[in-house]
Amino acid sequence: MKKPLAIGIAIALVIATVFGGIYFLIWKGPQEVITTTTTTTVKTVNAGYDLFKRAAKDLYHALQFEPKVTIGGETVYGPASQIAEIATASKDFNHTYSYEVNWGGSTKRLELKGDFTAKAGFPVDGSLVMEISEDGSKVTLHHKEPQLLSCEMKKLYVLKDENGWWNKLQPQERESAQNELLRRAREHALDADLKATATENLLERLRPLQEKYSFTTKSEVLP
Repeated sequence: MKKPLAIGIAIALVIATVFGGIYFLIWKGPQEVITTTTTTTVKTVNAGYDLFKRAAKDLYHALQFEPKVTIGGETVYGPASQIAEIATASKDFNHTYSYEVNWGGSTKRLELKGDFTAKAGFPVDGSLVMEISEDGSKVTLHHKEPQLLSCEMKKLYVLKDENGWWNKLQPQERESAQNELLRRAREHALDADLKATATENLLERLRPLQEKYSFTTKSEVLP
């Protein structure tokens, strides 16, 4: 009788062990994993919101405008700025334009040179987004390509103003030449260097806050 009893006890222990393992894998194990994962996710998301809550005023002050803000793909603010655009780079340059007409062996010439100041930056609308990572470790600025905001002629030089023998320069020709000088200057103003400077200076505004709030910054150009 002892041998069958021992065998029965052994079988019962095996069954209990097997079902105990199944219970842990099917029910208890996943529940604990889900609970742990959910807790970690909540803590991570809260870290992003915490950064926004603590640093919002400093971020807006550094950027000098209030952009749209997202955390984990969810919009949490803005945009709320009243301004339509923000200039982040400028440069001084000069440009020349020559106008010449030959008629019947007589040539009239007009050569102009202008000193210009160009400013580049970004539109402040829904396209400019400050994305805070869920864990609060990264701030990414999503924006369009830098745009030419203004190109102002500071000074005009007349390098040549020569009438032909019988074809004279007319006032409307001088005015048209100045307009063409400005148009061509605008075309040359927004070069690769000015674009790069505009983007770099936008990021530079946030750099003093990186150490204070322990985040990194980068920018991404919208397609």
